[in-house]
Amino acid sequence: MATLFTFPGQGTQKAGMLSELNNFSIGQQILQQASEHLNQDILSLDNEEALLNNRNTQVALTVCSYAYAQILQSLAIKPDYVLGLSIGAFPAAITAGIITFEQGLDLVAHRGELMAGAYPQGYGMAAVIGLNLTVLQTLLTEAQQQGYPVFIANINTEYQVVISGSIEALDYVCELALAKQATSAKRLKVNVPSHCELLAPQAETFSHAFDGIELSRPKVTFVSANATRVLYPTDRICDDLTHNMARQVHWWETVAMLKERGVTLAIEMKPGSVLTGLCKASMPDTIAVAMESESLDNLVALQQRYG
Repeated sequence: MATLFTFPGQGTQKAGMLSELNNFSIGQQILQQASEHLNQDILSLDNEEALLNNRNTQVALTVCSYAYAQILQSLAIKPDYVLGLSIGAFPAAITAGIITFEQGLDLVAHRGELMAGAYPQGYGMAAVIGLNLTVLQTLLTEAQQQGYPVFIANINTEYQVVISGSIEALDYVCELALAKQATSAKRLKVNVPSHCELLAPQAETFSHAFDGIELSRPKVTFVSANATRVLYPTDRICDDLTHNMARQVHWWETVAMLKERGVTLAIEMKPGSVLTGLCKASMPDTIAVAMESESLDNLVALQQRYG
């Protein structure tokens, strides 16, 4: 038996998610630590207006998810594996002891600024549900032939795929997908075209942010949803963190691989619950729960029985 901690990506952020950490002494300590390191009141990011900014969102999600991982570990709920979606890879790496909390804050702040600066408006992501990858790819090819920049970004399940590109491209493909009887096709609450070649130049620039940072070998097994495998060498992890903004996410395959490695309990850190649904789809025999909807007492009981 093994326990997996999952860390959500952008789109799950919500106003008030950081203020809730004040209910825990560990949460209060982490909020203070983040505020002192960034030289700003971290709770100033905890509102809808502030979270429209990409840098603020990435910092806030990192603080939130990492804090809840620490809260769980204080209750003797410890992970055997950590897996993050996009920005979630950073609190996963901090939890695994690969980078420090302060290093992670600096990295995600810079990452968010680079991504927002590259595409300040007019770009984003959309989720298409109910079409298989082959059919969706034909729609993207049609859009690209019309001059629309749009790409496959996340393969979440067999019939749930996220695409990235310009707003016009996303709307065009969503309209085509619905005409092909997609269950749903709509834009996400993300204002940058993540996980595609549009961010490749920014990923190269971001690589310099790791200069002078010595990554530590993971104390908890670190899993990459981009590489679809566990990563141990620190140079491989550094490459993964650097370029994950521009690489496809293969969540479906990655979670299936973890099921084969013996994961019996998957717990999603706040503020998300999307990854829990995706885990249930990929490994139906595994207990998958989100902190968003479970009491701490219940999580302790689940850990004792399934973890």
